[in-house]
Formats: sequence, structure tokens, C-alpha cells
Amino acid sequence: MIPRLPQVAEQRARRKDDLLLASHVLRDQVGLAGRDLGQRADRWGHRVQTVRRWLSDPFVVAAVGGGAALFAASPPTRRGRFWRTAQWALMMWQAYRSRR
Repeated sequence: MIPRLPQVAEQRARRKDDLLLASHVLRDQVGLAGRDLGQRADRWGHRVQTVRRWLSDPFVVAAVGGGAALFAASPPTRRGRFWRTAQWALMMWQAYRSRR
């Protein structure tokens, strides 16, 4: 519901100032949200570029391929040990990253 326009000039001026202030605040909020979204997109872009760099390195590809081959060739009892080791390594990496 749109309120009626005030008849008194002072009230109209006050209403105009309030609307201009609200418009300015909304514009600032949209700008902040856009910058935040841009920063998030930049972070993901950097992550994607890092993964692409890793995948283009022949040593990384060989290490991952060799690890996958060893994992596939190992018996199921050793796979459980591998997953536990991988979970511990991931937990340590997350703890290291959180301390930085």
C-alpha cells in the first residue's frame, strides 16, 4: 500500500530526503553484494586454475596414477588402512590450514 503524499511542504521535503537516503543505502548494499560475489568468484577461479596447473604437471599425474593403481591392486583389507590414513592426512591438513 502506497501512503498518501503529505500536503505540508516540510513533510514532503522530509519524505523526499528519506526516499533518497533509502535509495542510496540500497545502492550501496547492492554494490557491496556485487563486490562480495566477485571476490568469491575470483577465489573459485584461482582454485580451478591451481587444479588445472596440477593436472598439467606430468609428475603429479604420474603420482596420482601410480597411487590409484596401487589402491586398485591392493586387497580390500589394506584399502581400509589406506582410507584411515587418508582421513588422518586430511584432518591434519585442515588443522594446518586453520592455523595459518
